[in-house]
Amino acid sequence: MKFWQSLAFVELDQIVELAQFCEEAGFYGVSYGDHLVTTQEQVDEYLYREGGNIFWNPDTHWPDPWVLTSALAQATTTLQFITTIYILPLRDPLSAAKALSTAAYLSGGRVTLGAGVGWQKAEFDMVGQDFHTRGKRADEMLELLPKLMRGDMVEYHGRYYDLPPVKMSPGTPSPVPIMVGGYAPAAMRRACRFDGWMATAHEEQEVYPLLDTLKSFREANGDADRPFDIWTGVKNPDDGTHKRLAEAGVTMVNGTNFLDADGRTTLSGIDDKKRRIEAFAEQFIHRSAH
Repeated sequence: MKFWQSLAFVELDQIVELAQFCEEAGFYGVSYGDHLVTTQEQVDEYLYREGGNIFWNPDTHWPDPWVLTSALAQATTTLQFITTIYILPLRDPLSAAKALSTAAYLSGGRVTLGAGVGWQKAEFDMVGQDFHTRGKRADEMLELLPKLMRGDMVEYHGRYYDLPPVKMSPGTPSPVPIMVGGYAPAAMRRACRFDGWMATAHEEQEVYPLLDTLKSFREANGDADRPFDIWTGVKNPDDGTHKRLAEAGVTMVNGTNFLDADGRTTLSGIDDKKRRIEAFAEQFIHRSAH
């Protein structure tokens, strides 16, 4: 089991020190999400939370994930980085490939792209991207990005994107692993074509039916035995939770988050965050290693 620590919603002036602390504590990597802006008035339903309301306020920090990755890579040596998730169709494929490949190069290949199609139509409207074609455009982008990031001359002719022969330099040190988040059948089928699938945070017992559904898609795709990562956050884990999930096929879990008792984002000091990270690492990483 690979343990990641969430740095989503963390105040930006704390994040470099916390990443270094996570590396020292034995975490495999750190994760963080992606939004361009927070609207003053929520007009779109958040699909992954009961009631449809987002759980962050306008003061919550949302740094660009690939700029952040490039910075954190210079302050760490082994720590891995993953997006949970990067809203791919908010961007055009050249901009996305340029940002991701730069972060992958500067980190020495310590990057995994966790991609999704997004849910907030208002955000798409503000950058002039079609919300309704986001899934189909994401499919083309996921086909195109690895080719661009290799650093070879690439020509591409799709329904949404059309490129003459172009070369993006420098190429990445190694192929960037791609994991896909989402619960819709299209999202799960999309994940089956790549390196893994990502969930949000769930109680342990909620994970197993999702794994069964994913398994059915992988079997239908004819590659159920291919190496495949499964990533999830786990609410209220006990000492046996991660072992049971690993036996069921989960390969990656997220560590503690920094939400308040009501599950909402809140500002907190770095010492409090370090105590929570250290407690998680002691209970679930170091104890399980003995």
